[in-house]
Amino acid sequence: MASIRNARLELLEHNHKNRTATVRVSYTALFNAVERNMKGLRYREVIDLWGADDPDPDDHLYRFADALFSVETDGTVVRSRTVTLADDILDEDGWLRPTDEVYARICITPLLPTGSCARTNEIHHRF
Repeated sequence: MASIRNARLELLEHNHKNRTATVRVSYTALFNAVERNMKGLRYREVIDLWGADDPDPDDHLYRFADALFSVETDGTVVRSRTVTLADDILDEDGWLRPTDEVYARICITPLLPTGSCARTNEIHHRF
């Protein structure tokens, strides 16, 4: 099963004037020998940003557009996604707490290679 290593969330820029922030999520996906040798194997990547609210439940803030990627023959894929969001999306604590705690959750799921289908000729007969 694929594993995720070096998962990281970075604040690249915070534009106070426009009230936007640019963040980057990056990670390395490592694949085993079976996954590396499956021709056509692709993975769906789902990345969500969450606001940590211990001891309360965490708040879902944003989902990146789903992406697909293929397994490389060496078994390593380095991924990076960047997005610019309004402060209102990342301000998960409101004015009561001056500091927001944001993290990313990364999931990768294999999409098994598609099979093959065909239609036969028709037979005409009264059954």
